[in-house]
Amino acid sequence: MMLSRVVDSLYWMSRYLERTEHTARMLDVHLNLMLDIEPGILRQQRMNRLLEGMLITDDVPEDITEVDLLEWLTFDAQNPLSIISKITGARENARQVREQISSEMWTQINKLYLYIKNCDINEWRESPHDLYLEIKEGAHLFQGITDATMNHNQGWHFIQMGRYIERALSLLRLLTVHFNQTSLGDDAQRNIPTNIYFELVATLKSVSAFEAYCKVYNPNLQPVRIVEFLLFNEHFPRSLRFCVDQTLISLHSVADTTMRSKNSRLYRNAGRLQSKLSYDEIMDVDELHDYMGTIKDQIFHIHGTLYDTFITYSIESAL
Repeated sequence: MMLSRVVDSLYWMSRYLERTEHTARMLDVHLNLMLDIEPGILRQQRMNRLLEGMLITDDVPEDITEVDLLEWLTFDAQNPLSIISKITGARENARQVREQISSEMWTQINKLYLYIKNCDINEWRESPHDLYLEIKEGAHLFQGITDATMNHNQGWHFIQMGRYIERALSLLRLLTVHFNQTSLGDDAQRNIPTNIYFELVATLKSVSAFEAYCKVYNPNLQPVRIVEFLLFNEHFPRSLRFCVDQTLISLHSVADTTMRSKNSRLYRNAGRLQSKLSYDEIMDVDELHDYMGTIKDQIFHIHGTLYDTFITYSIESAL
């Protein structure tokens, strides 16, 4: 069994990097959407949804312009929710387990850190899309390097678990902000207003799902179909069901290599959630926010039992 501190660092390195990539994509999509929205109530509502989706409620500096706010979310090292803070957290955790990861992995995460650390803010103001694209591609490259250069042993599986647990929670936050039970009724309205249509496109692009969704359904976007796709699709790598499936696969692999019982509370919780997402349908959801809140609680419970089992376990249980 790996040392608990090693497991902890690999797990959080992966979560911070997934959080970084998600934040960069949300900011990039927001900027593109703002090109078609005039200053006013709609623009402010869009900004509020962005901040709410990033769990930012009362930490925003007062009297701040939209550009300064995006700069604060990108470059402010004192802001724990900024991109630079998340990359720093990922790099620090990688540094603590330098001997467990490949040299190519360390080079890539260090390169990403130095890139944003040395980024010229004036250049970013002229073309912010380039920076967010570089951040996303850097995170994708790290994931690919990890899969290609690291032994697929316990450490790799804890990286997988960190990635998919973080991805699932980010998706649930996004869906909670953009949809409710009332909005799902829009499926009956075949002609969705233009501003709502662009919002739906932005929501899908916030999880890189627009093209994948159109291949399963069609470009005639309907809220109920979007929610169904992002919650229950078993093939799309950013859907909730896919994330839970991959988490359980890694949990089972770790159990096999450590000879742990798959009948423990951790595995029962994860298996119960996987069964729920495998057999539920969108028509079974009576109240969307309550449904997603229950799932979010279950994922937090899986995270907690994962910690109790592999990271903060007592000496007595280890012996």
